[in-house]
Amino acid sequence: VFHFPVAPGDVIVAGTDGLFDNLYNNEISGVIVEALRVGLEPQVAAQKIAALARQRATDKNRQSPFAAAAQEAGYRYYGGKLDDITVVVSYVKSA
Repeated sequence: VFHFPVAPGDVIVAGTDGLFDNLYNNEISGVIVEALRVGLEPQVAAQKIAALARQRATDKNRQSPFAAAAQEAGYRYYGGKLDDITVVVSYVKSA
């Protein structure tokens, strides 16, 4: 259980390792910024993030967070990592 303060305007993104193994935080943030700009609901934003993570998971020609961690640990690995991908996005609003 985690407790942390939030304020109106904050966005919370929670996900499984399938999300964070395939997308860097700045990529997730980019989707959120665009979703807020065009007025997408949190569920649609989550679906867009999950779809991007799925696309990147199958890309053998790009560096992923998982590949970077594997290389740092001494393994020869490149590309995304297929895994379950679950994403939940919440917009914090005032009561």
